[in-house]
Amino acid sequence: MIRNIRLVNWRAYQELDLALTRPVTFFVAPNGVGKTSLVEAVRWGMFGTPEDRDRGRAVRGGHESATVELDLTLPGSVDVRVTRTLKRNGAATFEACVDGNAVDEGRYRTILRDAWGADPRLLDSLVFESVAAGRTTGFPIRDHLADVFGIEPLLNAASQLKARRSDLAKKIKSLRDDLSGSDEAIAAAVRRVDGLDTELQLVTAERRATDDAVNELEPAAALAASWDRYREDAMAYSSRIQSLVAEMAGMLEVGDKDPRIALTRGEREASTALEEGIRAKAAAEVQAASSASATDLLHSAGDRCPTCLRPLADDERDAALAAHGDVGSHAHTEIEQHDRQTAAARERLSAISRFGQALNEYRAPSEPERPDPGPEASIALAEVRLQASELAERHGALNSQREAALLKLEELRRTAEDQSALEAAAREDLVVEVTQKTLNEVADRYLAERIEPLVHEIGRRWKLVFGSEGLKFGSDGQLSFSRGDFDLALGDLSGGERATALLVTRLLLAGSVTRASTIWFDEPLEHLDPRRRAAVARTMVLAAQAGAVGQILVTTYEEGLARRLAATAPDIVELTYARTDPR
Repeated sequence: MIRNIRLVNWRAYQELDLALTRPVTFFVAPNGVGKTSLVEAVRWGMFGTPEDRDRGRAVRGGHESATVELDLTLPGSVDVRVTRTLKRNGAATFEACVDGNAVDEGRYRTILRDAWGADPRLLDSLVFESVAAGRTTGFPIRDHLADVFGIEPLLNAASQLKARRSDLAKKIKSLRDDLSGSDEAIAAAVRRVDGLDTELQLVTAERRATDDAVNELEPAAALAASWDRYREDAMAYSSRIQSLVAEMAGMLEVGDKDPRIALTRGEREASTALEEGIRAKAAAEVQAASSASATDLLHSAGDRCPTCLRPLADDERDAALAAHGDVGSHAHTEIEQHDRQTAAARERLSAISRFGQALNEYRAPSEPERPDPGPEASIALAEVRLQASELAERHGALNSQREAALLKLEELRRTAEDQSALEAAAREDLVVEVTQKTLNEVADRYLAERIEPLVHEIGRRWKLVFGSEGLKFGSDGQLSFSRGDFDLALGDLSGGERATALLVTRLLLAGSVTRASTIWFDEPLEHLDPRRRAAVARTMVLAAQAGAVGQILVTTYEEGLARRLAATAPDIVELTYARTDPR
């Protein structure tokens, strides 16, 4: 039984600490408050199901992890505390203590199975109605009943025989599909292999000769390719030289001469012009300085000539100043002219230098040492290589055909040997089929006899609620419903009929074929009309009072009905309001 539930940061629950003290507990809350979240938390804490990759979404917003902690008391007064933590990324951890001793999850499941007398998969479907999702309406009870009633060896033997029949069916089909292993077919296959061997030898000899021809032709073709590259490089070199000469044409006279000769001559002429301009400019600068000096002396000499110191008339001084002014002006004009000439010479020298550097970067290609064999060498090599490629493809195709022919020959020889095995396999299959069918019939009959009281009781309880028969429970754990001449799946019924059928079945199976002391119903009353709702609720209370199930937990928004039941059986029924913290 579940004694205490503690949730931390699970969906809408920031923190919940709930003690369970009555055999029947109604968790009452309006829709959307978190009743189903509570059921999911307890189911995951107890069984770790379902294994959902998106389970991390159950962590409350704004937090990185959630915790579910359950205190259980199992038959035999075994106290268990199980704790699971869940990260937002879906990672989970497990801890469990049994009577104060830590155990791993495998040991915990073994203890739970032994205490409640059933595999956790069956317990999950009975305690939490996990199989009721969608249209699934079965309970994994067949293997459980086989184990309880001691007929599991029969089912295991039938299963092994079924696997053997599957193997025999494949073998028989293979043998029947190919009954062609006659002497004539084998002889034809041998001739086919021999013919392919002969053809392969001829093609192999042709390939050797072709490979030799390729080796002989490759040097000449390589030389022809070298000549082709030389001609391409020579054309590219000539094109670059012509382009450079075209650029030089505006500055140098190249004509048909070697551009290097024109560059040398142009460089010499430009250097000479530069030197002459520099000398002429220096002479003009001296003349300008002398004129300026003479003018200054005339201005400062007064009435005597600064050179001969004779008396100097005003008209003579003015004439001398004018003459010196003309000389200075002419000298400055020459200086400017020589500046322009030297600048042009320097620019020309710079351009000639650039042309020379560009010309030096170009290297004329060298002719191959041996004569050009011509394009015929490359053409001949290409033809021989094409022939070699065709022969290689033919050789590969023949190899594949030979391998297929060898496999066919081996298969024919094997099938010839296996003809007798066909009859033996068919006889064995017949014996296995009869044996398997007999074992299954015995197991089914034994299970049907053992489960008949359960079938009768489930039908009786259904009739008490709905006043009619029709609900069936098979030995395979499947629920169905008979209506007239038709058998309907439980998923085809109304919500109220389906909820009632599952509730009745779970109560009866939990108390009769297992020792499960806890069963949880999530909103079982909401799909029923008022009369049947009350009848189903009383059925759950009566089941707890009779001790069929030690603890029944119910989520519902039917507060009025839950209050009336709690008032009529206060020692049995407890009413709890499911409250959550606002996010």
